[in-house]
Amino acid sequence: MKDIGPLLLGLVVACAAACGNDESRPVSTTPDQGPFDSGQRTGNVVFSPGDVRSTTQWGTDDYELNAAAVRGDTLAVTVSYSGGCRAHLFTLVAAEAFMESDPVQLAAAIVHDADGDPCEAYPTEDYHFILDPVKARYKAA
Repeated sequence: MKDIGPLLLGLVVACAAACGNDESRPVSTTPDQGPFDSGQRTGNVVFSPGDVRSTTQWGTDDYELNAAAVRGDTLAVTVSYSGGCRAHLFTLVAAEAFMESDPVQLAAAIVHDADGDPCEAYPTEDYHFILDPVKARYKAA
């Protein structure tokens, strides 16, 4: 059986790098630490051909990634964004193919769809992404 721990940690690092986070405030993570609140929201995980950072299909709205962590098969993030009047969607967009590296990595980005929310509040919320589709794709590779 393949060990997916390094893969999941690589996924978190790739997500943090792809989200456009200010380089002066890097986001780091370690397994089993971070935002694992029972009231968190669940985001979708999708696979996309090409550069995951240039996709616009699942949203292009700004947000701030405050924290990220992997526990088991779940990526948990804490995000802040402008809005508060409408439901916001966060999607983990992953590349279709794994990088040939050691440890194995997967390009991924978290994208935000604010649904045209005109409000100016700045909520901070926890989201989690179930990484089972990534795990299944890795095992099948």
